[in-house]
Parts: sequence; structure tokens; C-alpha cells
Amino acid sequence: MEKILFVMNPVSGGIDKDEAILRIHWLAVREKFDFKFQYTTGVNDDEALRHEINWYRPDRVVACGGDGTVLLVARNLLNEDTPIGILPLGSANGLATELAIPDTLPEAVELAVNGQTSRPIDLLRFNQKYLGIHLGDVGVNALIVKNYAKSGDRRMVGYAKHLFRAFQESELMRYTIKTPEGEYQKEGYMLAFANARRFGTGIYLSLNGSMSDGLFEICNFREIELEELINLGLTKFELFLDEEMYSDVISCKEAEITIDRKIDFQIDGEYIGKVDHLTISMIESAVKVIVTGGEDEE
Repeated sequence: MEKILFVMNPVSGGIDKDEAILRIHWLAVREKFDFKFQYTTGVNDDEALRHEINWYRPDRVVACGGDGTVLLVARNLLNEDTPIGILPLGSANGLATELAIPDTLPEAVELAVNGQTSRPIDLLRFNQKYLGIHLGDVGVNALIVKNYAKSGDRRMVGYAKHLFRAFQESELMRYTIKTPEGEYQKEGYMLAFANARRFGTGIYLSLNGSMSDGLFEICNFREIELEELINLGLTKFELFLDEEMYSDVISCKEAEITIDRKIDFQIDGEYIGKVDHLTISMIESAVKVIVTGGEDEE
């Protein structure tokens, strides 16, 4: 009998998780698998999850939440063969969007439990300390994430409330980017480090990115109009709003970023703090994620 560990974030996205829990119980009866729930609390979650994985020895682990919950699972299964399922129950669900995970609950649970196709996914490493699976950035979006986290409102409307304030507070940054290919002097209002091609809302950062190619993209936002900022946070457009806005992109395996002052920094929706220096590298094929067979995009 297969054993499945469901790591459930009870507050992600401001979403009631009862329907998901009932669906999992129902499917366990139908499919005859053994399962356990591990609920995150925001306190010692890594230690608790490692203990549960070592004790329960699951055949797969399903992250039930947003990007932060997926990252929690991923960093505790680093370089392991145990596949990770994703049940997108966050506010934006960026990684699930990128991997074409179904956004309806029955289909998503079915894939997480029964999916047999697993795709190797790279991870980002920041300052030799922090890991990221989808997207990190400095500047205006990180400021929104900070204010969003302080408010305690996990819904997308809570994110929206902080758009205008962050836009008003943001100032032009200047930074030096060093990669094996060269050194670049740039300026802008936001610098994103993407292991994928798009935000959780569907807005593209780059057309060339892949989560399995050993590369990440550094995306410089030289100008951000308020309307564009709102679209980045709230819309579901599957296209470029302004192709020129997304044209300043560098692909690389590693980079060193020096910023002219300390600026807000976030990874996968988690506010880290203020930084003026970052080193970024890749951990290739770090984890395996369950995807729809034949439909995962490269």
C-alpha cells in the first residue's frame, strides 16, 4: 500500500482547506492508499517535516499550499528520489501555473495521488543560505510581499491593497551584475531571479526559461507603470503586456549582484529582509515534481 504524506498549510491563500481534506479522504478509500497530514505552523516547520519524513517514509509527499509550501517540501527532499505532488492552495500558485498543474481541486488531487510522470526541477541558491524554487526578487514586488505578510491577509485582495503604497515608496536602484559571461551595470525598480518563465498570475518574465535547464533568468524592470504593476499582481493574461518591458533578461548558471543600497528581498512569497549583495547559483535536478504526463513544458 502506497504511503502519501500531505503537507498542509492551513492559512495559505486565505482558503478553507476542508474540501481538499475531504477529497483526500474520499480518494484514499477509493484508491486504497495510506496517508498522513502534516500541518505547518510557521514555527520549526523544517524540523517537524524532516522528522515526519524520516519516521513515516512516504512514497510521495504532496505540498498543499502555495509556492512557500512547495519550497518547504522541496528543501527537505533535496536530491532524494521521493516525488513531490502539488495541490495548489495558495494565493497565486506560481509554480503550479508554470508546471500546468490543474487549478481545479478534483483534478489536482487526482494528479498528486496518481500521477506517474515526475520531472526533475532545479533549485536556486541565494547567498549560500536560502533556497528558492520559483522566483525571487528585490525591489518593488519584495516590498509588496513584506507589507502583505505584515497585514496577515493571505488573499489576493490583501496583496492588491499594498500595490499603491509600494509603488509610491519605490525608488530607482542601481546595481552591478557579474556572471561568467560578463559584467553589467543596470538600473531599475525591480530585479527578478526566475527559475521559471512567469509569475503565478501568468504574466511572462521570459519566453526562454525552463525549470530543468540548469539556468535561471535575471529580469530587470527598468520602468514599471502603475497599470503594469497591477497587471503583474492581479491579472491572468497569458501574454506580454509590453514586450519591451520584459526584454532586459540575462540567462546564466550563477551571478553576483551588488546593489547601491540595502533593498527588500523575497523568495517564493516569503520576505527575507533587506540586502545589498546577493550570490545566486543553481542546484540542478534537485527534486522531482509530479506533472501531467506529456504536458509539462520545457
